[in-house]
Amino acid sequence: MKLKLGTALLIIGISTVTCLCGASSLNSSADDKSKEEIRALENARNQAILRGDAATLERMTSDDYTFITLRGEMRTKAEIVKGFSAGTFKYESREISDLNIRVFRDAAVVTGRALQHGAENGKDYSGDYRFTRMYVKQGGRWLTVALQTTRVEQ
Repeated sequence: MKLKLGTALLIIGISTVTCLCGASSLNSSADDKSKEEIRALENARNQAILRGDAATLERMTSDDYTFITLRGEMRTKAEIVKGFSAGTFKYESREISDLNIRVFRDAAVVTGRALQHGAENGKDYSGDYRFTRMYVKQGGRWLTVALQTTRVEQ
């Protein structure tokens, strides 16, 4: 009887570990897919900024988006879209690097670096920056909901 009970417990233990490892692999696979999607969005967003593509930026951004600039200014989605539509936000060059993407189910945090040359509303926004961007998955697609930037001092 003790042998049968011990064998049964061993089988239950192995089954539990196998299930947990399998579930972990599934979550890891889903996280990897989400990370790839967000990395692609970061690159597409960067290209849209360089082209001044307000329509693409509008599609990628939640309606309640907030952006805190390096100067501490608060910007909304409407202000950003208007700036790119009117041509008052203009970037000649912009490279993103050092992307670190962390996924938490339907939310993600991206930290990275941007080296850019451009202006917004006549103010120079050229320089080397670190940024934190937040994404939320809504209706099956990732939207950016917040961004904060900080200038890297040389």
